[in-house]
Amino acid sequence: MPMHDLIATAGVAAQVILTLTFVSAAVAKIRHTGELIGVVQNYRLLPAWAVEPSARLLPWAELAVAASVPLLAPAGAIAGGLLLTLFGIAMAVNLRRGRAHIDCGCGQSALTQRLRWGLVWRNFGLLLLVPLAALPPHALSWSDLCNGLAFGLAIQLLLISTNSLLALGPAAASRGRRIRVLGGHA
Repeated sequence: MPMHDLIATAGVAAQVILTLTFVSAAVAKIRHTGELIGVVQNYRLLPAWAVEPSARLLPWAELAVAASVPLLAPAGAIAGGLLLTLFGIAMAVNLRRGRAHIDCGCGQSALTQRLRWGLVWRNFGLLLLVPLAALPPHALSWSDLCNGLAFGLAIQLLLISTNSLLALGPAAASRGRRIRVLGGHA
């Protein structure tokens, strides 16, 4: 595979990962708007009058970014990068303030997650995908396009699974040490 096709395939994968990241976060936030208002308020970064409108607008902004990543390269990818940066900074500010006890509001699972530096680094890691996702469209073979889609989907599923496992935390892991198996005990 020529290098330009490999880079274009990686760009498709990056677009899939960013798009699905924003779609899954937005859908969870839409489903739990009441809680999201509290999460935004807990960050203590906005004036009181801006908390509720910002919380109500946020998931729709994420959906707009998700739609724009594959359709409006490079602008969509850059918009996604700006949101990831904004979220990473908001988490870092609260961690520096000693406020690790608040929910991150990431919305990638129904599980509440406390702030931690790993979430900040995850956002900045996703930022590394922005230049690939921002590449101008390149004609790919169906095989290369399918490879990019499959790779992006696989990485996104890995990210969602890891996020959910980390949200469960060590307390949940210790509760689950004894797993009941049909017909016996593990």
